[in-house]
Amino acid sequence: MFNLTLSPAQTELVIKPGVTLTQVYFVTNNSEEVIILTPSVLPFTPLGLDGSVTYDETVQNPNIEFSLANPDVKLNQNFRLNPGQKTELVLQIKTYPQIPQSDNYYTFFISEVADTTFNTIPQSTARLGSHLLLSLSDTENPASQGKIQNFTASPRFKDIFLTPITFHAQAKNNSDFFFKTAGTLTITKNKLKIAETKLDSQNVLANYSRTLTCQNQQPCTIPPPFWPGQYTATITLENTSSASPASITFFVFPFSFCLLLLIFAGLLFFLTRRHRS
Repeated sequence: MFNLTLSPAQTELVIKPGVTLTQVYFVTNNSEEVIILTPSVLPFTPLGLDGSVTYDETVQNPNIEFSLANPDVKLNQNFRLNPGQKTELVLQIKTYPQIPQSDNYYTFFISEVADTTFNTIPQSTARLGSHLLLSLSDTENPASQGKIQNFTASPRFKDIFLTPITFHAQAKNNSDFFFKTAGTLTITKNKLKIAETKLDSQNVLANYSRTLTCQNQQPCTIPPPFWPGQYTATITLENTSSASPASITFFVFPFSFCLLLLIFAGLLFFLTRRHRS
């Protein structure tokens, strides 16, 4: 059974072109058996709006080289890890001066290899990965350009009771450097703050979009009841100065209350006529 720990789960680094640095990973065998592992590094690109990624082993940046500084372990070569054993793998990242200043995304993988005693070709059975986000920049905090788009409320016309209001929006990254979606969703009525919730801080990778969620990656919802009237919902992002706050309006009406009044009036009218008869 694959029972392995790899930490850190994700690393975000800003590197100046032409600089070589190292990143230490800790690998622990939590099982009661000896396992054969293979370390590797693969580039990835975002896929869709939910943070999914896809891998293509043929797309490599020739201006970045990876290697392991360990004397006894190399990339794409097998090594043994005993039961309960913990080891350090030191990934060396070398960049060339001519590399364009932008983001590059990779995953450092540890793959378990099946027993090769009776097999001439090792077969990978499972793997565990740690994302590596590399920002190649001369400045410590490279500028990003973001935009909030497709901001909607569902339903836009709702009852004072019954269903909650759910908000949908996307953060679009128009730059070559990722930014985080830390921010707030604020609900106001007549310029008075009614509710406020924190957005979940997720990475929006370079030149891609991502769906915004609230804390713990949950949909952004506001439960009833509401007073009738017009409300304004505003999303504000904190980590990209170019992303202006986005606002929409939604309306609350006493539909259920009016329906109850109509039912009560109809019942009263029926009883009154019956009494007169």
